[in-house]
Amino acid sequence: MEKISILWALVRRDYALQYAGSFLGISWMFLQNLVLISLYALVFLVLNLKNPSTQEDFTAYLLTGLLYWIPIQELLVRGTGILTDNRSLLKRSSLGIDLFLWIPYVQFLIHSLVTSIPVFIYLAYSGKLNLSGILLGYLILVFSGLYLMLLLHYLSRLNILLKDISPLIRLVSQLIFWGIPVLYYPTGYLKEWNRLNPFTIPLDIFRTSVIPGYTPQFDWIQVLPFLFFFFLVYLLAKRKFQSVILDHL
Repeated sequence: MEKISILWALVRRDYALQYAGSFLGISWMFLQNLVLISLYALVFLVLNLKNPSTQEDFTAYLLTGLLYWIPIQELLVRGTGILTDNRSLLKRSSLGIDLFLWIPYVQFLIHSLVTSIPVFIYLAYSGKLNLSGILLGYLILVFSGLYLMLLLHYLSRLNILLKDISPLIRLVSQLIFWGIPVLYYPTGYLKEWNRLNPFTIPLDIFRTSVIPGYTPQFDWIQVLPFLFFFFLVYLLAKRKFQSVILDHL
């Protein structure tokens, strides 16, 4: 319980530092997410960029894809830089590196929950939400964050060694975004390319949970090689990087 209270204090401190001087404070982050989802929905739905399903089906498909991806992207970018941003505090405290790594994950849980509320309300009002799958859908988001955390143990440490790889990670996050079927249906060669993206299967499972009548597009067992690889990367970070990182702080 003591570590949880310390972690929550660190989360609040991180929010305060991120949004210090901002007129809307932390509300700006939630507003930004909703505006981003609304803009994508406006462009793709108004311009009628859908294939091969109906307008109604594509609305749920698009919104659930964005709801899944936006918090994951925030976790990827924020998690990579969290140790570097707290370098001075890490030097002065004995809290350990791992506790700081959970800061962006807790924020990810908060952002996912808050962002999902208006999206789920809209989908439920439109009759495009599996009400019994809401809890399962959020649990899939929770486990998707843990899945990414395996990789972030490595990337956050690498960020210290290489000074700052945040610009590269932002670029990579855009490539990942267009490499998963968030804004389009996976077909043909593009579907084969999607199979190489580690977040395609979790997104497919998420959609299956929350969209009524949704047919899975991929074989879910294909996520196992990615999970195994991420776990190996996690072990590498814990065993090989730990002492080196402490020297570079």
